Amino acid sequence: MSYDIKKYQQGEIVFHGGDSSDCAYIIEQGQVEIFVASNQTIIDILNEGELFGEMGVLDQSPRSTSARALTPLTLIEVKTQQITNRLSESDPIVKALVGVLLKRFRSMLPNQGMVSKNSLLDQVASVIEQAGLSKFKLESELRGAIVEGEVQTVFQPISNISSQKIAGFEALSRWTHHERGFISPVEFIALAEETDLIIEVGDLVFTRAIELLERLPEHVFININVSSKQLDDDEFLNRVKAKAKAHAINPSRLKLEITETMVVDFKLAKKWLDKCRAIGFPVCADDFGTGHSGMEQLLELDFDVLKVDQVFIRNMFKSKRYEIILQSIAQMAQALETKLVAEGIESDEEFQMLKKLGFDFGQGYFFGKPMSEENALKLSF
Repeated sequence: MSYDIKKYQQGEIVFHGGDSSDCAYIIEQGQVEIFVASNQTIIDILNEGELFGEMGVLDQSPRSTSARALTPLTLIEVKTQQITNRLSESDPIVKALVGVLLKRFRSMLPNQGMVSKNSLLDQVASVIEQAGLSKFKLESELRGAIVEGEVQTVFQPISNISSQKIAGFEALSRWTHHERGFISPVEFIALAEETDLIIEVGDLVFTRAIELLERLPEHVFININVSSKQLDDDEFLNRVKAKAKAHAINPSRLKLEITETMVVDFKLAKKWLDKCRAIGFPVCADDFGTGHSGMEQLLELDFDVLKVDQVFIRNMFKSKRYEIILQSIAQMAQALETKLVAEGIESDEEFQMLKKLGFDFGQGYFFGKPMSEENALKLSF
């Protein structure tokens, strides 16, 4: 018998109220009754597959109730660390909710004695104040900012390498919080992607991009980052298609960027690519080369554009290896008839090298910083 399997006969006590909370249990077979020892009041009857004894594990307080085998019983023992490790690594909101429920449950019970000051409950309490509920608050504020139009869209130029003329833009979201000031897109876009807010942010960005394209020359395009939730949502893609059609914008002028982390499942990624192509949207692999699946992407997925991550551009004069890799990527892309964009170009030296290597487009401060729609329209094309 495995050390974490416990068996009890009908009527045997699993634990008494007041015992130390050194583990929780999952019922493999049988039934358990939870009761208050002082008056034998039965609080609950639990069945196969249910978990019990976890409250004391979370805050390391003594058992508040007793447990008894109602039938012959087989239990799987769940050690304290198995629970606390997973909780400590979970999302702050999950920890916050667990903490609130645990404190509320304890407040409804008679005095259980002193709880360890180093208990997980104390850790959770700090999370509630610092991260969990503040994340809820930020989510609510982001929702309000979207409705009020406070989430701005800026446009960073993408230049044709050979002509050095503006060929397009990347649409980027920016949010200046009324109290916290500028909030990193990494933070609020990640928050939006955890919820359905990414759909609302996406609607906003695509609407503004389409309205800008309507005022730009026909050959100019706009790249827009999309998430898996957006690509899975047929209604979202159809809304974008309808908006483009309403403004007489060819869908090929809207290039959808997906990151390498989204392409772990090649079957799913191919489904996304096929869906976008059916509408007419070209698809760009963003941050190409930074993950482990770069070559697999080229083999499995037929991207229209590869956007090479700026880490290669920054280091190509520091290490010959980076230059060799860039040269190889350029040769492969040309052979595969895939367009290449270099991110993070900041100097003429970098620009000249990428031109020599045969890159199609470049993006970075050398060509221009993210700017408002008004300033984008002032550029020469």
